[in-house]
Amino acid sequence: MLDSFSTLVRGSRMRPEVREGKIFRHQRQDGLVETAKVLSIAPDSMGIAHVSYELLVVKSANASLMSRRTLNLDSFQSHFEELDEAI
Repeated sequence: MLDSFSTLVRGSRMRPEVREGKIFRHQRQDGLVETAKVLSIAPDSMGIAHVSYELLVVKSANASLMSRRTLNLDSFQSHFEELDEAI
C-alpha cells in the first residue's frame, strides 16, 4: 500500500498530493458538492495506483449520501481537483 502519491503536473496545472486522510472536493454542475476522504492508495495487479475513498454528497440538510468508492489515481485527481486545506 502507498502512503502518498506525489504531486503531478498535467499541462501547466499542478495537482495536489493525494495522501491517506486528505479531503478533496468537487463542485458539480447541479450545485451539489462531493467530498472525498482518501482512505488508502494501492496499486492493482498491473501496478496502476488506485484511490479508495469515502464519498459524501449532501443533498439537503436532511438528505445525504455516503459510500465507499475506488478510482484509479489519474481519474481521482481529474475529478477531485480541490484540496480541503482546512482539514
